[in-house]
Amino acid sequence: MLARMIPTASRLRLRAQLVPLLLLVCFLGCATAREILALRQVEFRFDRLSDARIAGIHLDRIRSYDDVAPLDLARLTLAIASKDVPLDLTVHVEGKNPQANNVTARLIAMDWAYFIDERESVSGRLSDAYSFPPGEPRDVPVVVSFNLVSFFGRDSRALLDTALALSGQRASAHAVSLRITPTVDTPVGPIRYPTPITLNLVAAR
Repeated sequence: MLARMIPTASRLRLRAQLVPLLLLVCFLGCATAREILALRQVEFRFDRLSDARIAGIHLDRIRSYDDVAPLDLARLTLAIASKDVPLDLTVHVEGKNPQANNVTARLIAMDWAYFIDERESVSGRLSDAYSFPPGEPRDVPVVVSFNLVSFFGRDSRALLDTALALSGQRASAHAVSLRITPTVDTPVGPIRYPTPITLNLVAAR
Protein backbone atom coordinates (compact mmCIF):
# COMPACT_ATOMS: atom_id res chain seq x y z
CA MET A 1 0.00 0.00 0.00
CA LEU A 2 2.79 2.41 0.99
CA ALA A 3 4.81 1.54 -2.11
CA ARG A 4 1.82 2.48 -4.29
CA MET A 5 1.57 5.87 -2.59
CA ILE A 6 5.25 6.72 -3.39
CA PRO A 7 5.84 7.86 -6.97
CA THR A 8 7.97 5.57 -9.12
CA ALA A 9 10.77 8.16 -9.47
CA SER A 10 10.91 8.60 -5.70
CA ARG A 11 11.11 4.85 -5.16
CA LEU A 12 13.99 4.63 -7.60
CA ARG A 13 15.85 7.44 -5.81
CA LEU A 14 15.22 5.74 -2.46
CA ARG A 15 16.61 2.46 -3.76
CA ALA A 16 19.62 4.27 -5.20
CA GLN A 17 20.34 5.70 -1.74
CA LEU A 18 19.70 2.49 0.19
CA VAL A 19 21.85 0.15 -1.90
CA PRO A 20 25.20 1.93 -1.20
CA LEU A 21 24.24 2.24 2.45
CA LEU A 22 23.49 -1.46 2.74
CA LEU A 23 26.72 -2.31 0.95
CA LEU A 24 28.66 -0.06 3.35
CA VAL A 25 27.02 -1.68 6.38
CA CYS A 26 27.84 -5.13 5.00
CA PHE A 27 31.45 -4.11 4.31
CA LEU A 28 31.93 -2.64 7.77
CA GLY A 29 30.34 -5.67 9.36
CA CYS A 30 32.59 -8.08 7.46
CA ALA A 31 35.68 -5.97 8.15
CA THR A 32 34.84 -5.76 11.83
CA ALA A 33 34.32 -9.50 11.99
CA ARG A 34 37.73 -10.02 10.38
CA GLU A 35 39.39 -7.65 12.89
CA ILE A 36 37.77 -9.39 15.86
CA LEU A 37 38.71 -12.79 14.46
CA ALA A 38 42.27 -11.58 13.90
CA LEU A 39 42.59 -10.50 17.54
CA ARG A 40 41.06 -13.73 18.86
CA GLN A 41 43.61 -15.69 16.85
CA VAL A 42 46.56 -13.82 18.33
CA GLU A 43 48.24 -16.08 20.86
CA PHE A 44 49.26 -14.27 24.03
CA ARG A 45 51.73 -15.97 26.35
CA PHE A 46 54.01 -15.06 29.21
CA ASP A 47 57.58 -14.69 27.96
CA ARG A 48 59.78 -13.48 30.84
CA LEU A 49 60.30 -11.04 33.71
CA SER A 50 62.93 -8.32 33.68
CA ASP A 51 64.24 -5.28 35.56
CA ALA A 52 63.06 -6.49 38.98
CA ARG A 53 63.79 -4.08 41.85
CA ILE A 54 62.81 -3.76 45.49
CA ALA A 55 62.96 -0.22 46.87
CA GLY A 56 65.12 0.65 43.86
CA ILE A 57 67.56 -2.21 44.51
CA HIS A 58 68.17 -4.35 41.43
CA LEU A 59 67.57 -8.04 42.10
CA ASP A 60 69.35 -9.56 39.12
CA ARG A 61 72.56 -10.22 41.11
CA ILE A 62 70.95 -11.02 44.45
CA ARG A 63 70.19 -14.61 45.40
CA SER A 64 69.75 -14.24 49.15
CA TYR A 65 69.63 -11.69 51.95
CA ASP A 66 73.39 -12.10 52.48
CA ASP A 67 74.06 -10.78 48.96
CA VAL A 68 72.61 -7.34 49.75
CA ALA A 69 75.27 -4.63 50.00
CA PRO A 70 75.32 -2.57 53.23
CA LEU A 71 74.23 0.60 51.41
CA ASP A 72 71.32 -1.24 49.75
CA LEU A 73 70.35 -2.81 53.05
CA ALA A 74 70.22 0.66 54.60
CA ARG A 75 68.00 1.80 51.74
CA LEU A 76 65.68 -1.15 52.27
CA THR A 77 65.53 -0.51 56.02
CA LEU A 78 64.64 3.14 55.41
CA ALA A 79 61.92 2.14 52.93
CA ILE A 80 60.43 -0.29 55.46
CA ALA A 81 60.44 2.40 58.13
CA SER A 82 58.45 4.65 55.81
CA LYS A 83 56.09 1.74 54.98
CA ASP A 84 56.80 2.16 51.29
CA VAL A 85 58.71 -0.76 49.74
CA PRO A 86 57.90 -0.80 46.03
CA LEU A 87 58.46 -3.93 43.98
CA ASP A 88 59.01 -2.94 40.36
CA LEU A 89 59.27 -5.42 37.51
CA THR A 90 58.43 -5.72 33.84
CA VAL A 91 56.27 -8.57 32.62
CA HIS A 92 56.97 -9.36 28.97
CA VAL A 93 53.89 -10.66 27.16
CA GLU A 94 54.44 -12.11 23.72
CA GLY A 95 51.67 -11.77 21.17
CA LYS A 96 51.85 -13.81 17.98
CA ASN A 97 49.47 -13.69 15.06
CA PRO A 98 49.43 -17.11 13.33
CA GLN A 99 51.08 -17.23 9.93
CA ALA A 100 47.89 -18.63 8.41
CA ASN A 101 45.94 -15.54 9.46
CA ASN A 102 46.21 -13.03 6.59
CA VAL A 103 44.86 -10.09 8.62
CA THR A 104 47.08 -7.85 10.74
CA ALA A 105 45.62 -7.50 14.24
CA ARG A 106 45.92 -4.01 15.75
CA LEU A 107 46.02 -3.73 19.53
CA ILE A 108 45.27 -0.17 20.67
CA ALA A 109 44.93 -0.70 24.44
CA MET A 110 45.16 -3.42 27.06
CA ASP A 111 43.78 -3.52 30.59
CA TRP A 112 45.82 -5.66 32.97
CA ALA A 113 45.72 -6.83 36.58
CA TYR A 114 48.49 -8.48 38.61
CA PHE A 115 47.33 -11.18 41.02
CA ILE A 116 49.08 -12.91 43.92
CA ASP A 117 47.24 -15.99 45.17
CA GLU A 118 44.10 -14.81 43.32
CA ARG A 119 44.25 -11.45 45.09
CA GLU A 120 44.60 -8.39 42.88
CA SER A 121 47.71 -6.44 43.85
CA VAL A 122 47.70 -3.72 41.20
CA SER A 123 46.08 -3.01 37.86
CA GLY A 124 46.62 -0.65 34.96
CA ARG A 125 46.05 0.04 31.30
CA LEU A 126 48.44 0.13 28.35
CA SER A 127 47.59 2.81 25.84
CA ASP A 128 50.37 2.14 23.31
CA ALA A 129 49.34 0.64 20.00
CA TYR A 130 50.84 -2.62 18.72
CA SER A 131 50.44 -4.30 15.35
CA PHE A 132 50.63 -8.07 14.97
CA PRO A 133 51.43 -9.01 11.38
CA PRO A 134 50.90 -12.69 10.58
CA GLY A 135 53.75 -14.89 11.78
CA GLU A 136 55.66 -12.14 13.62
CA PRO A 137 55.84 -12.33 17.45
CA ARG A 138 55.70 -8.98 19.22
CA ASP A 139 56.83 -8.09 22.74
CA VAL A 140 54.28 -6.22 24.85
CA PRO A 141 55.99 -5.05 28.09
CA VAL A 142 53.80 -4.47 31.14
CA VAL A 143 55.42 -2.46 33.95
CA VAL A 144 54.16 -3.58 37.37
CA SER A 145 54.76 -1.68 40.61
CA PHE A 146 53.17 -2.09 44.03
CA ASN A 147 53.99 -1.71 47.71
CA LEU A 148 55.17 -5.00 49.22
CA VAL A 149 54.53 -3.81 52.78
CA SER A 150 50.81 -3.64 52.06
CA PHE A 151 50.75 -7.40 51.41
CA PHE A 152 53.68 -9.01 53.21
CA GLY A 153 54.49 -7.07 56.37
CA ARG A 154 57.66 -5.23 57.40
CA ASP A 155 60.32 -7.89 57.98
CA SER A 156 63.26 -7.02 55.71
CA ARG A 157 64.47 -10.57 55.16
CA ALA A 158 60.96 -11.86 54.43
CA LEU A 159 60.28 -8.98 52.03
CA LEU A 160 63.49 -9.62 50.11
CA ASP A 161 62.76 -13.36 49.90
CA THR A 162 59.26 -12.54 48.62
CA ALA A 163 60.62 -10.12 46.04
CA LEU A 164 63.07 -12.77 44.79
CA ALA A 165 60.25 -15.31 44.54
CA LEU A 166 57.90 -12.94 42.70
CA SER A 167 60.65 -12.05 40.26
CA GLY A 168 61.13 -15.76 39.48
CA GLN A 169 64.60 -16.07 41.00
CA ARG A 170 63.71 -18.67 43.60
CA ALA A 171 60.96 -21.12 44.49
CA SER A 172 57.76 -19.36 45.47
CA ALA A 173 55.03 -20.13 47.95
CA HIS A 174 52.72 -17.88 45.95
CA ALA A 175 50.90 -18.29 42.65
CA VAL A 176 51.29 -15.16 40.51
CA SER A 177 49.33 -14.33 37.38
CA LEU A 178 48.61 -11.47 35.01
CA ARG A 179 45.15 -11.04 33.54
CA ILE A 180 44.97 -9.04 30.33
CA THR A 181 42.01 -7.68 28.38
CA PRO A 182 43.05 -6.34 24.95
CA THR A 183 41.14 -3.74 22.92
CA VAL A 184 41.33 -4.00 19.13
CA ASP A 185 40.84 -1.27 16.55
CA THR A 186 38.12 -1.90 13.96
CA PRO A 187 36.49 0.13 11.16
CA VAL A 188 33.55 0.89 13.47
CA GLY A 189 35.66 1.86 16.49
CA PRO A 190 37.52 0.17 19.38
CA ILE A 191 36.18 -3.19 20.54
CA ARG A 192 37.24 -4.62 23.91
CA TYR A 193 38.13 -8.30 24.15
CA PRO A 194 35.11 -9.99 25.77
CA THR A 195 37.00 -12.35 28.12
CA PRO A 196 40.23 -11.70 30.07
CA ILE A 197 43.25 -13.88 29.34
CA THR A 198 45.09 -15.27 32.38
CA LEU A 199 48.86 -15.74 32.12
CA ASN A 200 50.62 -17.67 34.90
CA LEU A 201 53.88 -15.93 35.85
CA VAL A 202 55.06 -17.84 38.91
CA ALA A 203 53.67 -21.17 40.08
CA ALA A 204 53.48 -21.93 43.80
CA ARG A 205 55.82 -24.72 44.92
